[in-house]
Amino acid sequence: MPLFQKISAIILVSMLCFVSNMACAQEGDIKSSESNISERINFIQTSFDKGQTSAKVWSHTWMGVYGALTGLQTYQAMNSGHQRAYNIVGASESFLGLAMLTVNPFHACSSGSDLRRIPESTLEEQKNKLDKAESWLERNYKQEKLGRSWLNHVAVLAVGVIGGGIVWHNNGHKSGMTSALTSFAVSEVQIWTQPTRGISDYNDYHSKYKGSDNGIREKNYFIAASPNGFVAGIYF
Repeated sequence: MPLFQKISAIILVSMLCFVSNMACAQEGDIKSSESNISERINFIQTSFDKGQTSAKVWSHTWMGVYGALTGLQTYQAMNSGHQRAYNIVGASESFLGLAMLTVNPFHACSSGSDLRRIPESTLEEQKNKLDKAESWLERNYKQEKLGRSWLNHVAVLAVGVIGGGIVWHNNGHKSGMTSALTSFAVSEVQIWTQPTRGISDYNDYHSKYKGSDNGIREKNYFIAASPNGFVAGIYF
C-alpha cells in the first residue's frame, strides 16, 4: 500500500473514532446531567418534606396564640375601663405578631408541597424545577436566619419598650413594666422556638454540591486498530 494511502487510512480511522467517541461522550454527559439534576431535586424535596410538619405546627400555633390574645385583649379594652391602656397596647402588639405571620408567611410550611407540584418529565422541566428548588431553599434559609438574628431580638425589645412606656404613662410603672416584660418574653419564645431546619439544609446542600460543574467534560482517551497498526488520541 502506498504511503499516501496508509496515511489517509490512519487519518480516516482516527476521525471515525473521534466522532464515535464524541457522540458517546455527549450521550453520557446528557445522562450524567439528568442524573445529577434529579439527585439535587430529590435532595431538596426530601429536605422540604422533613421540615414541613414542624414548620406548620410552629406557624399555626403562633398564629392561634396571637389571634386569641388579640381577641381577648380587644374585648377587655372595649368592656372594661380597668387597665384600658394595658389591654389596648397588648391587643395591638398581638395583632402585629399575627399580621407579620400572615403578610410574611413561614415558607417552610408549604415548600415541600409546592415543589412536588412542579412537573419534571423532561430535561428542560427538570432544569426549571431545580432552579426553583434552589431559589426556595435560599429563600427559606434567609427567612430563618433573619428570624433568629439579633435584628429580630432588637425589634421585639423596641416594641416591648415602646408599648411598656405607653402603659406606664397611663396605668403606672408597675403595669408598664409588666407590659414590656410580657411582650418581650412572648416574642422571645416565638423566636427561639422557630424551626431552623432550612438553615442546615441549605448548608448541607451547598457542602454536597458546591463546585460541581456538569458543563465541563473530563479528558477522554481512545485507541483503535488501523491498517498500519494502532492509532491513539485524546479529546476534550
